[in-house]
Amino acid sequence: MNVAVAQRRTVGLPRWSTGNWVIARHVARRAQLVAAIWGLVFGLYVIATIEGFVKGFPTHDQRVQAVHSLQSFAMLLGPLRRADTVAGFTSWRVLTAIAFIGAIWGLLTSTGLLRGEEDAGRWELFLAGQTTKRRAAAQALVGLGSALATMFSVTAVVTILAGRLPAAHFSVGAALFFAAALVSGGAMFLAIGALTSQLSATRGQSATIAAAVLGAAYVVRVFADSSNALGWLRWLTPLGWIEELRPLADPQPMALIPIVVCVLACAGLTILLAGRRDLNASLVHESEGRLGETRWLRGPTSLALRLSRPAALAWLAGIIAFSVLFGSVARSTVSVLGSSPAFTAALGRLGVHAATEGYLSFALFLVDVLIAVFAATQIGAIRDEEAAGRLDNLLCRPVPRARWLGGRLFVSVCVVVLAGLLAGFGTWLGATTHHTYAPLPNLLAAGVNATIPGVFVLGAGALVFGVRPRFSAVAAYGVVAWSFLIDLIGSLIKGLDWLRDSSVFTHLKLAPATNPDWATATVIILLGVGMAALGLVAFQKRDIEYA
Repeated sequence: MNVAVAQRRTVGLPRWSTGNWVIARHVARRAQLVAAIWGLVFGLYVIATIEGFVKGFPTHDQRVQAVHSLQSFAMLLGPLRRADTVAGFTSWRVLTAIAFIGAIWGLLTSTGLLRGEEDAGRWELFLAGQTTKRRAAAQALVGLGSALATMFSVTAVVTILAGRLPAAHFSVGAALFFAAALVSGGAMFLAIGALTSQLSATRGQSATIAAAVLGAAYVVRVFADSSNALGWLRWLTPLGWIEELRPLADPQPMALIPIVVCVLACAGLTILLAGRRDLNASLVHESEGRLGETRWLRGPTSLALRLSRPAALAWLAGIIAFSVLFGSVARSTVSVLGSSPAFTAALGRLGVHAATEGYLSFALFLVDVLIAVFAATQIGAIRDEEAAGRLDNLLCRPVPRARWLGGRLFVSVCVVVLAGLLAGFGTWLGATTHHTYAPLPNLLAAGVNATIPGVFVLGAGALVFGVRPRFSAVAAYGVVAWSFLIDLIGSLIKGLDWLRDSSVFTHLKLAPATNPDWATATVIILLGVGMAALGLVAFQKRDIEYA
């Protein structure tokens, strides 16, 4: 009998040890590839910034002058600390942007792999094994932590290589601290997204709540950097904690404490709530809507409009607020940058001779990127409809597949165009209220020009959705990330024009400083429409894929 017990223990322990981490391995496997790609993007962004700063401002006097010219951007990117050095400028230029991008990756990843898996019914399979809801949530958090470690490792390796560049000269320790600061936004919002997944009724609702937290964090940080008297506000926002790390300039490791506390607190609450709530239940209930709202639902297109409305309104509000902000600071920014020979020379190389229009063009270029990211989120939402099984409720009725997908894409294109028009109007409104002359028709045309990448991303995502739906969201985000990175690197390093041509952003004119190239824009739109048409045909011929 003792022998039998010993045999059961010998056989059982390895099986329990292997199965105990199946959820962690599943989550890590789903998240690690994208995390590694973004880590590489972050590291290459650091190298591109170093190369661009060194070539653009080769002497110390030019760097000092550039720092004075860039003071107006402190409200958007944070105060400049030792920015006349390569390391200080790189930290200032890169940290806020990458922290924000990492936060978006974090909240989308955690909500997708927690609440998204639960919505799709796959979480029930995990809980059917020898585990509890709290252990399952803990394992999922371990898997997310593994993906974050992958992102940090890739970012750290490339950042260390960047520190070895002749002009950079920052140590391995400084590079590791910088890499930790770069991925800290992703770490916090992985945890915040995991927490909202326990609070919300659906993946979309949990992502929306986490995105609202991110937006509020950025707004508080903007106010904190608008005045020295409000600097204490940085300690009230996650993005402010990242800014207070001050890597490569004046490192403050103590600022890691609130970041670590935030991650641990959200992780602890996630595990606690996971054990207390029922599967598919939530603390924040999804709105059931009013009876009158169903009267105008006459088909899949109107249903798509209703389903897309909350996320679309949030994105539109954010884009118009962003545009008004940039328009309102145009006068003060141009008054400073206009006295900089380096800024004037940079505009001249682009064929831009009016500083105000040049600044507004750069602001609207950022809107290009935001609209393209929104288009990628729409492809992700379309894929979620199929993966979660909700599409079955429509296809079991006399609803053609092409009509459903075409309706979703049509609604997305309409929102993209509306976002561009609102961006142009918001920029004009902000500039006009602060006594900066900017013709409304020109800014509206520039806003329409900003929608071209979004249309292309929708087409590319629809094509992949029709052929390989599992990779459709990754492909859409990949087009945006690749285009942004290649356009950035190609604009800073000469001799890469052939590589820049692969970026959709490269083929757009900087409007309103220059007139939009409507012929090229038409070609890009036709490419997007053509890819969408191929995606529709492929979608009609393939099977529905849930996983």
